[in-house]
Amino acid sequence: MSKPTKKRRVAKKSTTRSKKSTAHTRRRSTSVEPPSSKHEAAYLETLITTGEAAPLTEDGKLPAGATHVIVEDEQGHVKAVRRRFSIT
Repeated sequence: MSKPTKKRRVAKKSTTRSKKSTAHTRRRSTSVEPPSSKHEAAYLETLITTGEAAPLTEDGKLPAGATHVIVEDEQGHVKAVRRRFSIT
């Protein structure tokens, strides 16, 4: 004797329309304040202290373990620019 096969249940089509979701229509605040120079300086200092930011070597390469290169822009401001990622 063979086992009876089970019938698959099929979802019924809805006759009413669902309410339109408003999640995608909500607007977020577009006024994002840029970080202050105080925060930028603290972040750069932390990167340098932990060894994650360093200037390029004479060969033009980033030292081992560093993820950011220290650069100076035209106005003389020092910044850290990401060059690689660390998985650890």
